[in-house]
Amino acid sequence: MGSTYGRKDIRPILQKQDSLHELINTILDKLPLGVFVKDAEDDFRYLYWNRFMEEITGIDTEEVEGHNDFELRFDAIMSAEERLGLDRDVMETGRTIEFSGKISDAYGIRKDIEVTKFPIALSNGKPLLLALWRDVTVRNKMENTLRRSQVLTKMALHSNDIRLCSIFVNPDSKRNYDDAVVQVNNWLPGKEDELIDISWPRFAARVHPDDRERHDEAFRKLCAGEISEVKIELRVKYPEMINYHWRESSATVYERDERGRALVILGCTINIQERKGQELNLEEAKHKAELADKMKSKYLADMSHEIRTPLNAITGFSELMAFADSDEERKGYYEIIKTNNLLLMQLINDILDLSKIEADAIKISYEPVDINELMDTTFASIKLRMPEGVQLFLEKGSCTCRFGTDSIRLLQLINNLANNAIKNTKQGSITLGYTCLPDKHLKFYVKDTGIGIAKDKLESLFTRFVKVNDYVEGIGLGLAICQGLVTKMGGSMHVESELGIGSTFSFVLPSHEG
Repeated sequence: MGSTYGRKDIRPILQKQDSLHELINTILDKLPLGVFVKDAEDDFRYLYWNRFMEEITGIDTEEVEGHNDFELRFDAIMSAEERLGLDRDVMETGRTIEFSGKISDAYGIRKDIEVTKFPIALSNGKPLLLALWRDVTVRNKMENTLRRSQVLTKMALHSNDIRLCSIFVNPDSKRNYDDAVVQVNNWLPGKEDELIDISWPRFAARVHPDDRERHDEAFRKLCAGEISEVKIELRVKYPEMINYHWRESSATVYERDERGRALVILGCTINIQERKGQELNLEEAKHKAELADKMKSKYLADMSHEIRTPLNAITGFSELMAFADSDEERKGYYEIIKTNNLLLMQLINDILDLSKIEADAIKISYEPVDINELMDTTFASIKLRMPEGVQLFLEKGSCTCRFGTDSIRLLQLINNLANNAIKNTKQGSITLGYTCLPDKHLKFYVKDTGIGIAKDKLESLFTRFVKVNDYVEGIGLGLAICQGLVTKMGGSMHVESELGIGSTFSFVLPSHEG
């Protein structure tokens, strides 16, 4: 009687293992990264090489399996010797090693590769080395582009003083949004990439008190969902600033809750200090132009009156001379005509001088001048014109000097200032004088005890067509002419005055040699 031994059919098991092996290979071949395995006990010969490695190196699996790095040629980050040393280090230490570098693929295209190597072991304890290659070329390119963009953005923000912020809002706040958090970049040098969280009250406190209400109302509307964006102009003082600066502040709601209330608001501010200054200058220039136009109209009316007054006198008394009954009467008319003729000539000369100054056509001729002699002569001439009850004094400088200047224009300057003092001084005194200054400069002055000038009118005093006192004769050209002449001669004009006490007009001139 024979015996029968039972046999188990293992073919299904083998088939299942083959299918699983095929599945694993298929999965590994579909991965968007390179995978290879080396035998750590057989000179690190390749046991596995997936399709990604085939495509990037141009070497098929059949060519690789059973060979080590010394027997294969493909572009790798390291040499065969360096790779062997690294493989041994991974297996001896049991640690994972990562590194990166550039290679040329099978088509000669440069690629950025990240490599990870770590030890594994089979169930029977056989040690293997598993390595992964990742093509990070596109990622690195995007990161480099992003970094360049960040650097350029930072340069643009700093060069234009643009500041960004993110505001995180609690829509259910019971504290009128005071618990909102503002995230801003640190603006201190070297810390620009640092983000700082600031409470809303502290952030809003940077706004000028006069602009705070508009600022807070705009923020409230954004938070409540009443508006989606806002743009306002404010004065702001940041921690590193001493004074408030004008800025254009823009904000938009980035994220809302289900009820439409703001959760995140993005904002930016732009420095518009220069623009505001230009707007202010334009407004001021417009105001000055309008004022100048009014003054010019008034000037033309006054000038017409001033010209007609001596002309009428000359015409009228010329006719009367023809019918004078005596030589004495005729002589009286003659003196009146002569005086008005001089007034008319002075007026015409002033108009011509001012026109020449404004057209930069006036000529200055410098020569050595004895200042003491010139002042004595001027004093004697002006003394003849002094009204009753007003005394004239002369104060000379301590230096006896010959001074390089235009004597005619200097006389014109002193006479204009003296005439101005005479018109405004009914009693008291007028003083002419000069003092010596360093670096060959002289200061000339005319002091009076007249009616004085209000502080708010001093700034416009040397402007053409301006008269600070409508009850004083003249059309307001004398001081404008003085200012123009002094500037032309390289000097500067000054005035000190107190209403009801008197005025001191002075000008400083440099010496022009030869």
